[in-house]
Amino acid sequence: MSQQINLCKPLFRKQKKYFSAITMIQALGLILLGVFLFYGYLDYQTRSLAVQDKQMVQLQDNAKRQLGELASRVGSRKPSRLLADHVAQAEQTVHTEQSVLNMLQHSELGNQTGFSPYFVALSQQTVNGLWLTGFDITGMADQVKLDGRALQPELVAKLIQQLKNEPVFAGIHYTRLDIRRPALADKDANTGDNKPADKTLAASAAPYIEFTLAKTVTGQAK
Repeated sequence: MSQQINLCKPLFRKQKKYFSAITMIQALGLILLGVFLFYGYLDYQTRSLAVQDKQMVQLQDNAKRQLGELASRVGSRKPSRLLADHVAQAEQTVHTEQSVLNMLQHSELGNQTGFSPYFVALSQQTVNGLWLTGFDITGMADQVKLDGRALQPELVAKLIQQLKNEPVFAGIHYTRLDIRRPALADKDANTGDNKPADKTLAASAAPYIEFTLAKTVTGQAK
């Protein structure tokens, strides 16, 4: 009688051993070594932080001690009378200069740019047959006065119109305009026998007119 054995069944196959005891012990050893190294690193970091913390505490204590010493030395010193006077004088000087600067900025001290722009404007606006004999200006053009002569009265109006084209004169509103023709006095008359006669003034009209153009502040216009 014969019997067949199926060698393909798993029961009769040779079982493979994936992890042996030695391999598992080696792996466990590596794991333990890694844990020891990790904890060793943590211990090193902890010790370093502890040393730094101790150093910071010492620095803080030293700073507090130095601050206390400085406060005690400063508190024991009396303020210098001379230094206090210098400080007060400096503050007074700064206050005065600031007040002057404020007045300048608000034009409380008059004209800050000078009067040269007015003279330049007058020199650029010339009128044939008209000439100026006087020019007065006060402050920020609060009061302006032009005196002159002209061959014809119409030339005065031409001068006023031309001055309006100049920025420094554009905003000036004149409150007074006087035009007059002066009289000229003839020479003293003499008698035929070369003896002086009674001196009389024979008035004759001048070949030109005189004018005054002015701007005055309120209450001073004439």
